Amino acid sequence: MKQINSITEIDAFKKENDMLLVYFGSNTCSVCRDLLPKIEQMLGNYPSISAVKVDIQKSPALSASFSVFTVPAVILFIQEKETLREAGIMSLRHLEEQISRYVELFFKR
Repeated sequence: MKQINSITEIDAFKKENDMLLVYFGSNTCSVCRDLLPKIEQMLGNYPSISAVKVDIQKSPALSASFSVFTVPAVILFIQEKETLREAGIMSLRHLEEQISRYVELFFKR
């Protein structure tokens, strides 16, 4: 997952990809470090979703611009619109069910 540090980068990724997952976390957050590889593995089942990550300690203004004040946080954009947001302790099973539903609706019409 590529790390990005500016809103310009996120905006470019949103324009280039129909579905973009943005993962907000921190290297000092043990839950974030544990969750990231699990989300990356889950996204392997969804090649149509692009993903990037934001380190909130390196880019606090970027995190604040998306109103991310707790980590880990996941935001899914579909055609540049925020469609899904999960933050804090989250269920991977529930997250994948939601993502799967959006992929099914969007790509398999």
